[in-house]
Amino acid sequence: MIIVIDGPAGSGKSSTAKAVARKTGYDYVDSGAIYRALAYLYNTLGKDQRSLLEKLEDHQLHFDFNHTDVRVRHMDTDITEAIRSMPVNQSVSEVAAMPEVREVVRKLLRDITQGKNAVLDGRDLGTVVFPDADLKIFLTADLETRAARRFEELSGQPFEGSLEEIKTNLQKRDTLDSQREVAPLRKADDAMIVDSTHLSFDEQVARILNYIRT
Repeated sequence: MIIVIDGPAGSGKSSTAKAVARKTGYDYVDSGAIYRALAYLYNTLGKDQRSLLEKLEDHQLHFDFNHTDVRVRHMDTDITEAIRSMPVNQSVSEVAAMPEVREVVRKLLRDITQGKNAVLDGRDLGTVVFPDADLKIFLTADLETRAARRFEELSGQPFEGSLEEIKTNLQKRDTLDSQREVAPLRKADDAMIVDSTHLSFDEQVARILNYIRT
């Protein structure tokens, strides 16, 4: 069974998908980690798109997906925390808009989940990568709520940005993700909407588990 959770940046897709995976015993696959790793590589290459595209097939990025998490390495360096940094946040939508990047990630995700029960989160999983998914969820929340949650998430990390900077970044990513020509962020026609603005974390997880059971 394939369960996909799409939605805008900061809507809580990753933490929700992890919780659903734990409760169902399914594998958790974080598609965003792949795009973030490529954005990290893009930054290290001086934001040179040609260099990134040339290295897509030999980027020396390694992903270790386990039951509820993922570790990412660039060659011999663990970059799991680095891919969540503000510089990567500021580049990931730009990188994800590149058609060549999206095709590489699409094929990788299909290969990773072949023959498995899996929960995945992303932007275009239900519309492009897994149009045949068994259950599609579109998880959303208003901008203020998403910014506050992201700020809280980053508060325990070496992060110097403000709540307003996070809000601006999310707003920019919303625009880039929804207006890009290739695989824009949108709800699949057969996806179930879960607006978590006024839901607790446990409530939004419970709602998705109920959709799985029914």
